[in-house]
Amino acid sequence: MINTLIVGLGNIGFKFDKHNIKKKITHSSSVYYHKKFKLIGGIDKKKNILLQFKKIYDVPCFKNLKTSSKFIKPELIIFTNQPTLTDLLYVSKIKSLKFILIEKPFIKNKTKLIEILKNLKKNKIHISLNFQRNFSQNYNKLINEIKKGTIGKEYKTFCFYSKSFNTNGSHFLNLINLYSKNLKKIIQNSNNIHLNYQNGDAYFFKINDNSYNNNCVTIYGNKGKVEISSRPEKCIIYTKVKDRFYKNYFILKKLKSFNLHEVEPQKPVLDNIYNVIRNSKKKLFNENEIINYLSIINKIK
Repeated sequence: MINTLIVGLGNIGFKFDKHNIKKKITHSSSVYYHKKFKLIGGIDKKKNILLQFKKIYDVPCFKNLKTSSKFIKPELIIFTNQPTLTDLLYVSKIKSLKFILIEKPFIKNKTKLIEILKNLKKNKIHISLNFQRNFSQNYNKLINEIKKGTIGKEYKTFCFYSKSFNTNGSHFLNLINLYSKNLKKIIQNSNNIHLNYQNGDAYFFKINDNSYNNNCVTIYGNKGKVEISSRPEKCIIYTKVKDRFYKNYFILKKLKSFNLHEVEPQKPVLDNIYNVIRNSKKKLFNENEIINYLSIINKIK
């Protein structure tokens, strides 16, 4: 089993399913119930959160990384909040450590980041950002449909997101990068972010209400479109057909639909981490992709 330490016991780290951990929504419950992982500790600055965490999971709790390293030897560390440069430099020296998983946002200092990535590579420690849709079978099914030309080519993508771009919106930046080629330029307007790719354009619109989590994505091709909605996540694929009533006109007809929602969203990520650590399989999100993601984020105010 892979010994796992979770740093940051906020919503996605612990609180979202603390009243029913069998839901397996958070990192804590996902690790706890995974047969190949062992939850060995949690870190948070808030004492009351640590007490709740310890009561539910019965594992050691700590206020910082330095204290934890005296008592436990993690192979995997999951940062559910943004780690500092000091945090990453410190954990890079932990001899037992083999993998670091980080939620967004991430370090914006590119020079320092490259230095840290080199240091981690030297110590044979893998690092990845947690874009769990990369490893979802349902999302892979959708990407395959797009790549094989079901909706055609020359895409125009419209994404509406809440909260911040580098957290909520970035999940869909990652999704768009899976089927788009060669980002040429970024144009930031007053009401949207425009990314111009070799094979199309993507537009991000922020919903100015952070009180709810809303995502909506529409991808247009020259032969059809894809609609992605949230809560629960599902997609509908439409294909272009001739209009029966108006000559030389076309309409969109529903071709297929399927759920994108994962009952255990973190499990595919953990499965892949296990393969990297134990079976030396391909990395989840390599260093160049992290730097590329960071470069895009840094250009967006």
